[in-house]
Amino acid sequence: MADALSSIVDGFSRRLGVLMDRHSDLLSQIGPDEAASLGSEGADAAVAPLLWAAAVGERWNTATVVEFLGVTRQALHKRVVGGSVLGLAGRGTTWFPVWQFDMANHRVIPETADVIAAFRRNVDSFDPLMVASWATTEQPELGMAPEEWLAAGKDPAEVVRVARRAAAELSQ
Repeated sequence: MADALSSIVDGFSRRLGVLMDRHSDLLSQIGPDEAASLGSEGADAAVAPLLWAAAVGERWNTATVVEFLGVTRQALHKRVVGGSVLGLAGRGTTWFPVWQFDMANHRVIPETADVIAAFRRNVDSFDPLMVASWATTEQPELGMAPEEWLAAGKDPAEVVRVARRAAAELSQ
């Protein structure tokens, strides 16, 4: 932990130094409160990818999923828009939680569309990140997280049932 923290601080400081050498006149244009706010935003941005990865679990980028499924980027995009694959917008790519893939058959687990639909129908402001986070959180009815349930080869219909219940609760 200390080594990772030191490395983040070191990398942040070096990069900030380079940027401020190029644009030192900008610091004179802001007050201490705004500077502190910018520093806080920088810290948030530095750890956001780690927090995001922890919330959604293992994930693949677009290139990996295209290769895994044997489809084009355009076909994959249509499936995301259509709701048969869960995609999370990232920097320069879309991230796909691995739990939704059938590893043996190189396909998307068919019930993934039903899980996505449950949240789309019931939650006013649908956010794919909500579904991805839900799938990595233990659900009492399953006694484990949906991603663990699916990885264990258990009945995906149970995950759909629990998704419908969770989405209905969120809509209230």
